[in-house]
Amino acid sequence: MNDSLTTSSSSTINDNPLGVKGFDHIEFIVDDADAWRDYYVNRFGMTLRAYGNASTGLDGRKAYLVGQGRINFLIAQAEGSGPMFDEYKAHFDKHGNGVKDVAFLVEDALAALTEAVKRGATNICEPRIDKENGYISTVIAAYGDTVHSFVQRDDRASVYLPGLILTEESKHETDINFAMIDHVVANVEVMDEWVNFYENIFGFEPTRHFDINTGKSALMSKVMGSTSGYIKMPINEPSSGNSQIQEYLDEYNGPGVQHIALLTKDIVKTIEAMRSTGMDFLDINDSYYDETFKKRMGNIDENIEDLHRNNILADKDEGESGYLLQIFTKCIFERPTVFHEVIQRKGGAKGFGEGNFKALFESIEREQARRGTL
Repeated sequence: MNDSLTTSSSSTINDNPLGVKGFDHIEFIVDDADAWRDYYVNRFGMTLRAYGNASTGLDGRKAYLVGQGRINFLIAQAEGSGPMFDEYKAHFDKHGNGVKDVAFLVEDALAALTEAVKRGATNICEPRIDKENGYISTVIAAYGDTVHSFVQRDDRASVYLPGLILTEESKHETDINFAMIDHVVANVEVMDEWVNFYENIFGFEPTRHFDINTGKSALMSKVMGSTSGYIKMPINEPSSGNSQIQEYLDEYNGPGVQHIALLTKDIVKTIEAMRSTGMDFLDINDSYYDETFKKRMGNIDENIEDLHRNNILADKDEGESGYLLQIFTKCIFERPTVFHEVIQRKGGAKGFGEGNFKALFESIEREQARRGTL
């Protein structure tokens, strides 16, 4: 395994040419929106924030907005008829359950679209302008059939998304285990093509590069991020035929979102709560938590037995005092495509658990072996 920091060559690129403020929401297209709404509410402790269907103004689909903290997942299912039904059904028929839209909150959606197209992006639909509700969105194409929406809301915005009705639960949220999306990971066929896309169009910078080979499978990855640090988007490419990335590309029928990492302020409490609901996580060999682990991590706030019991990984940034704690769910859908990471960062940790890659990939390879793909 080789990993390194890389320096951006885009010093002439505006730091934030599209006026991106952060992740706005992630939209999933699924087979059963009711079931996946319940999944995130019951397994992740999220709140049903809004809902919509044809009767509320969502043509050709129904959807639920679930979330916690600054995390918003839009769970959508093709329903009814018409162009939107055809679009959502075609996406599902090709990819199965998966992510369609990684949406960004921006200062000015129309200006973001204009600048993105000028820099080489493809505009794929007309802007949606809802003056009554103070909402504007535009959309560009990204890797595979994934898109990026640019969402703008003014101070008087009365809805999260047009066509969605806010629930009573959304007004009384209290318990927050998850604060925000930490990073969104893409699996693609040609990594550098999409590194250049985010560098040239978004002004993001490559911050880390990983070349991982376990002896059984291999992949390469580069992390693209905003200069503010609030947006982190690792991009993976397979470098062996039996790589987990290649398996994803085959199963999903093209590039797409592999996993979404959710930031928590207390990972032990969060994971124990999720386990009590029946949530499945990757298993880690007991040998991971040996004397080498204790020497590598030194003094940390957490009890190592709590981490061991919950299969939570830990890693320190090289030369820094900060460290992170992380754990990965098993694939949430029937096919081995999308999963989630739960992560806690302490002391300003900026890494991605590089010291855990060997243990993590061995765990993923065990899952591949069970499926007969390794």
